[in-house]
Amino acid sequence: MRKIFLLEDDQGIREVLEILLFSENYSVLSFSSIAEFMERDILVVPDLYLFDVMLPDGSGIDLCRELKKDHDDGVPVLIMSAHAELRNLEGICDADDFIRKPFDIEHLLNRVRLALV
Repeated sequence: MRKIFLLEDDQGIREVLEILLFSENYSVLSFSSIAEFMERDILVVPDLYLFDVMLPDGSGIDLCRELKKDHDDGVPVLIMSAHAELRNLEGICDADDFIRKPFDIEHLLNRVRLALV
């Protein structure tokens, strides 16, 4: 089972994504803040990161940049955003893909599948 680390502060969105991804046979470990994410077991490496941009204690963009710079182990990072123009984010972060919120469920699942190929 492929493992996804989900970082989303909105509990409703997080729960929907957990259920959706689990129904597609993904294992999901979710976090509601960067602080919570930083406390994870670093020996557990996901197959994919799925981050929101705006978080209560920082930015998914900054976290993406840090992961890509310091620990670029080839794990794809997908960024979700409702507040930023996605075309403006492309030069800021080396994310593998950007998903606009609100998102179509099938569109999100297709982006996840493509990132995991």
